[in-house]
Amino acid sequence: MSVQVCARCQTTTRQPVVVAIEHSASAGAGTAYACPDCAPTFPRQRDPFDASLLAHHRPAERGR
Repeated sequence: MSVQVCARCQTTTRQPVVVAIEHSASAGAGTAYACPDCAPTFPRQRDPFDASLLAHHRPAERGR
């Protein structure tokens, strides 16, 4: 069983909820946890692998 510190109230919890995954090119990723009471107060993170959220871009027009 994992014990984590809540990112909002700073208390320890044995029921951590992942509320954010931080990505960094130089330092790797970090995970933010919350207790079950604070977890609903965090904004929902978008799924970077959700194909419906991918932007459809037209190829850039080149100057003539």
